[in-house]
Amino acid sequence: MGLLKDVGPAGLVPAAWIFAAAAVLGLVTARTVLIAMVVMDVLLVTFFVTTLSEMTGPVLSAWQRVLAVGAVVNVLGTLDLIVTPGGGSLAALALYAWIALPAAAYARTWTVMSGPTYRHVYLVGAALSLLGLAVFAAGGAALLDDVAVAVAGLAVVGLGQTAGIVTAALQNGGRLDRS
Repeated sequence: MGLLKDVGPAGLVPAAWIFAAAAVLGLVTARTVLIAMVVMDVLLVTFFVTTLSEMTGPVLSAWQRVLAVGAVVNVLGTLDLIVTPGGGSLAALALYAWIALPAAAYARTWTVMSGPTYRHVYLVGAALSLLGLAVFAAGGAALLDDVAVAVAGLAVVGLGQTAGIVTAALQNGGRLDRS
């Protein structure tokens, strides 16, 4: 696919989760979040369009669907931030979608790959995403209402998704045996 397309996500995924945690902690302004969402919209749509013919087969087509659905919910979240400064339900939906969508694709990746031992990283990525989702949701719920717990959930999500995307980048770059 090309060096930037192969390795770029390995840097962008952890950066996105660090940024999300900073936003939950109130370390960035609503305007900064809006700008980041617009940048993410542009990157997602560009990546989707430029890889459409390249992302085929059972694994990459699952990730192409993640990009498609993710781009739609991200744009809706961006529009929500424009209409409702600080965000409303669509902005929250975008965040939850970016936790759940990759989890489903990591599970699909693990299922389809049968050979290499490192394929289990994808299963761990899916599991950590879902565990992080539960922790994040509990931290943000009225029951706990604990920002530290919510951020811990995002850290778990970020760890799992970063492990998966770094593994994919190494695999795509030929640094991991594909057998």
